[in-house]
Amino acid sequence: MHARHLRIAAAVLSAVLPTVFGSRPAVAQATTGAAFPPHAVPRLAGETIKGLPAVTGRIHVDQFGYLPDAQKVAVISDPQKGYNAGDKYIPGNELEVRRKASGLAVFKGAITPWNNGAVHDDSGDRGWWFDFSTVKEPGEYYIYDTSTRLRSPVFKIARNVYYPVLRAAVRMFYFQREAVPIERKYAEGPWTDAAGLLQDREARAVWAKQDATTARDLSGGWMDAGDTNKYPTFLGEVIHPLLHAYSANPKVFGDDYNIPESGNGLPDLLDEVKFELDWLKKMQDADGGVFIKMGDIDHNAAWPVSQDRRPRYYGKKSSASTLWTAGNFAHAARVYGQFTPWKPFADDLRQRAVRAWDWYQANPREYKPDNGEIKSGSANRDAGEHDRMEAFAAIHLWAVTGDARFHKVILDRAGKARQLAEGAWSPYEAGAAEALLDYLKLPGADAALCGRIRQTLASSAGNRGWAPPAEADLYRAWIGKGTYHWGSNSPRACYGYISLQAAEHAGLSDLERTRLTQRGADLLHSFHGVNPLSAAYLSNMKGLGAESSMMYLYHTRWGSTAKPPDNPPPGYVVGGANQSFDGKSKKNDGSIEWISKQPRAKAYADFNLGWPEASWAISEPAIYYQAAYIRLLSAFTQQQ
Repeated sequence: MHARHLRIAAAVLSAVLPTVFGSRPAVAQATTGAAFPPHAVPRLAGETIKGLPAVTGRIHVDQFGYLPDAQKVAVISDPQKGYNAGDKYIPGNELEVRRKASGLAVFKGAITPWNNGAVHDDSGDRGWWFDFSTVKEPGEYYIYDTSTRLRSPVFKIARNVYYPVLRAAVRMFYFQREAVPIERKYAEGPWTDAAGLLQDREARAVWAKQDATTARDLSGGWMDAGDTNKYPTFLGEVIHPLLHAYSANPKVFGDDYNIPESGNGLPDLLDEVKFELDWLKKMQDADGGVFIKMGDIDHNAAWPVSQDRRPRYYGKKSSASTLWTAGNFAHAARVYGQFTPWKPFADDLRQRAVRAWDWYQANPREYKPDNGEIKSGSANRDAGEHDRMEAFAAIHLWAVTGDARFHKVILDRAGKARQLAEGAWSPYEAGAAEALLDYLKLPGADAALCGRIRQTLASSAGNRGWAPPAEADLYRAWIGKGTYHWGSNSPRACYGYISLQAAEHAGLSDLERTRLTQRGADLLHSFHGVNPLSAAYLSNMKGLGAESSMMYLYHTRWGSTAKPPDNPPPGYVVGGANQSFDGKSKKNDGSIEWISKQPRAKAYADFNLGWPEASWAISEPAIYYQAAYIRLLSAFTQQQ
């Protein structure tokens, strides 16, 4: 058990009375219950900022802040179920918005009970909303409850309020780099290591481990997640959303993110993606085929990563890895071709994309080429996934080559996309599926298919099971019950940005576009503290304004031997709440088992232990979660 829990005396202002919901709450009260269980996200309480009132995690705000003209709604929670049910909170009838610097109130307003006092099913909480949207002047503020004398976390209002957060989120990929040193001047802190996994320069075929003639230089690229293995088939939900994020809002991706390429006059996001593409090029054989994955054949990792000397191996070429790479190369060729210094790189990617496609067409599909000998995630893809990726890759290939054969594939395969085949625009495979929206803009696009794409977005927007009104969820960030699984923060982010896509492309009324844009914003706020954990779902963000964020990652580089406050680096998006979590404590003492007994939105803990605790199922980051979050965050980001 980690001794990481803040303790404060209970602030009880009167005898406990039954809660009366409706027009106003009962007599205000705040009580702190028993210590949280081991590994729980620490209680947000006490005098955490000198000179300010004590904070409470029961007043939820975006801990980074809000755009000046945005809707701003704080959520006040009174936990009824789950590990924090002892933290009772009944607010006063009226709350204030106060300036951090002076403590002066700039706004006072009434609270509104959520759903007539019902207990929110996902979190086990009941609560209220406090709308302070009229506060628009830039500055630092907090919500203050005069009845309990407690405040919310501090937040900013500014046009560029999310820019530092976006910068940190993009910089996560620098910390994922392999075969290069993680240097202090770029790390901006103690998060350093010497170059590791240099043995990837001589990776051998896994089917011929003793044959030195199979050695290939497969060094570089990003760690996929908390493990150091690398998978071409996983990159459909990484490279595509990152490139779309750039194309949708290029002004916020400058040349000042402090990575080794900064200052070269080119966008740092694209510099970072190029680091991965340069590795992916190495995974392509001369005939166009792409090896399925590469990495370790055991779980005997060493720490730090620079001390891991195990031999590394690559798997066979496969239809899936080759098809996924064709799409990624073609999309990248379209984006990098816009920059004169990168035109030769873009031309090479275009040619590689066509070679990959041709290899894929000339060879049979294989659905289980990854036999698991190279450890961690399975890189296999089934028939339906192949069908869908054919459509997405063909869109980019048609756009970059103009070859009509690719348009025929689009017309044949696009209807199989989950976004068009499942009745509502799916948050799964949403990064690659944004190609369908690219298709709408291409000269010669089929009118019937374009109409189907727009109509599906429009019908999805009107589906309460896809984009319900904010009132459907206490925390204003509804996601389906079934999406609280391993990596739930990925569909959370995807629901946000596909709501924005519907607002842009579905031909809806101004009122509906506003509602969907607000849904995207509310889902972003849920990453930043408007959630049952009262914490930002990003790592170590105190230096960027969050009073509570995640301090433990299941990660080979920033793992169980690397403790706060030095680790982990800022900006990693964790996997998120997982209602199917099945980790166990070594001593069967309940120190882990409590997590699985939580309401689904509280099925999370801030820890990084291995087997059998299995923290990877909730606290492991991944480059695909990160890309989805960046796609959403960047839509609301302004540089100044």
